[in-house]
Amino acid sequence: MKIITLLLTLIMLFCSCSGGYSARAQGSEADHEKEQADFTVVNWNLQTFFDANKDGCEYKEYQKSEDWNQEKYSARLERLCQFISQRNADIYIFEEIENENVIYDISNYLTAGGHNWNQKSFWNYSVFSKEEGSAIGIGILSRHPLEDVKTHSMDIRIHKTKQPSVRPLLEVKASVSGRTLIILANHWKSKSGGEAKTEIWRDWQETVLANRLLELKKANNGSLPPVLIAGDFNRDAADFICNLATKSSYLSDKKNTFLRSACFGYTDSIDINSLWFTQTGEFKIKTGSYYYDDKWEHIDNLMIAGGLKCTAFTPLATEPWASADGYPVPYRIYTGNGWSDHLPLEARLVITAP
Repeated sequence: MKIITLLLTLIMLFCSCSGGYSARAQGSEADHEKEQADFTVVNWNLQTFFDANKDGCEYKEYQKSEDWNQEKYSARLERLCQFISQRNADIYIFEEIENENVIYDISNYLTAGGHNWNQKSFWNYSVFSKEEGSAIGIGILSRHPLEDVKTHSMDIRIHKTKQPSVRPLLEVKASVSGRTLIILANHWKSKSGGEAKTEIWRDWQETVLANRLLELKKANNGSLPPVLIAGDFNRDAADFICNLATKSSYLSDKKNTFLRSACFGYTDSIDINSLWFTQTGEFKIKTGSYYYDDKWEHIDNLMIAGGLKCTAFTPLATEPWASADGYPVPYRIYTGNGWSDHLPLEARLVITAP
């Protein structure tokens, strides 16, 4: 793949289930020291963002389609880069990216596709991760340095049903104005095959996430460091919520979300804040992130823990990636039009911990 010279300032971090590699872009973190310890983040499931090469791992509709080609892929890239430049967030977390080449292509289009180039404000750092042989993975673009990439997988063999292919939990550290932020990016098992039959695997993925948070808490002298939990959980945000009426300590601590550390014999749990909710457990916004069967779902989520505070949060239900009525505009292969069947989520966060 051809990579233009300007992309040399972008250091790519790739990892898989078997391990990972991390690197730091040239330059010092001192460039960020004078900034406020606040940042904006966007999380978005891009809906099967495949490149133009048919490698055999793509979904069948892409493998068989004669409508999918380089021209349509380039048009999707251009639209996505317009969105990235327009929102101008500091960190982007994307689900359903096919491979690391798409990350390179996004960077190429941002620098050479008619978008303004400013090295100091560019997204010089990125991470991509997916399970070997799977169709899609998770990609992160960031203005802030990224390092210490990890993936957390699971291999469950205690059930009669064989574990399907599930995406690992992606963990990376971001340095924001000299302060460390831990990002935990998720894309949980879909409901394809039936919600009830697949729920057990989302339960296990919740366990992986909660256990990692407990490990971080233990390593930080019993309190969580600043943690951002993002992704498409294929589970409505309301399914994470505690019964606040019976848990007064959660109210006093201003917590509204409860992750189970293990659903099969353990009782440990971890408290976090989902940005969808008020302190009393009500949805702040009527609009969700995914519209299915004539109702909003909140399966995409941004959650925070530790010394992290939210000052703004919203699903981006605006044109052109949403209709005039605020619903997602799905991508259609045969026309080449549309964006995604999910809405992006945007938040402004402040790191309050030293």
